[in-house]
Amino acid sequence: MTSPAPTVDTVVSLLHGQAPDLADRPVRGLAASGSSNVVFRLGEDLAVRLPRSDRYVPDLRNEVRWLPVLAPHLPTTIPEVVVEGRPTEAFPRPWTIVSWVSGDLPLELDAAQQVRLAETLGAFLRSLHAIDATGVPSGPDEWGYRCGEPVTEESDRWVAEAAAELADVFDPARVHEAWRRLRCVPPASAGPSCVHTDLSVENLLVDADGALSGVIDFGGVGVGDPSVDLQYAWSMFDAPAREVFRSAAGADEATWARARAWAFGGPGLSTLAGYRHSMPERTARLTRMVEAVAAEVGIRLR
Repeated sequence: MTSPAPTVDTVVSLLHGQAPDLADRPVRGLAASGSSNVVFRLGEDLAVRLPRSDRYVPDLRNEVRWLPVLAPHLPTTIPEVVVEGRPTEAFPRPWTIVSWVSGDLPLELDAAQQVRLAETLGAFLRSLHAIDATGVPSGPDEWGYRCGEPVTEESDRWVAEAAAELADVFDPARVHEAWRRLRCVPPASAGPSCVHTDLSVENLLVDADGALSGVIDFGGVGVGDPSVDLQYAWSMFDAPAREVFRSAAGADEATWARARAWAFGGPGLSTLAGYRHSMPERTARLTRMVEAVAAEVGIRLR
């Protein structure tokens, strides 16, 4: 179910009803709210997150469950859940207040800043993937497709559909040949790990030197193949920084090959086809990503 987008007045109403001790703080909307949640700044140190539709409520609940479990094990700041809000007539879904994580999106980094982010993001992933997930169910049935395999009949279908949709951008025959080469991946070489699943630049924050200062949006967190967390290396890093990232994250050959398949077939082509007319900056990044991945197996897509 969808409903009118929440406004500042909506948030103020929720605060007065469920968090009156915070109701005197200024509330302001953010231009960079995500695709899953509408986000408002609450004072200087908090944020209010409200799911855009019913389909995103499980992601919000996932954050509430896992953020306090993960935080003590990570070297980087992540949001802390301060308030778990209940649905009301003003807003018919659960919502949260979380701590505000400071930093800038890593959109334009020079070579030295890329290396610094590669080192610190790799260290973050080593810590995340080392968290003991013994006894926690794993895989796509529990957590969604990004906790499954990078190459499936479904990903084959996504690539075929995206090749047709993007025929004015990439040569479809070259897309299919690149995927033929990329989809031949070895099996996962490590057991299931705690994974974020969506470490795109929109969910990373850095300081002035490029070092990772925060990671946000844990709605897709789960237990699966750690390769899924490496896929955006081809989106944010040039080749030298990618190697630094690979080493810092501790990725072996099998994991790196699986990450490359994720980058091309999963969020790469399929997401590019979905966002090409609505999100130009993300489209440009995804275009560079799939071209960089294809180039590594000797294919120029156009």
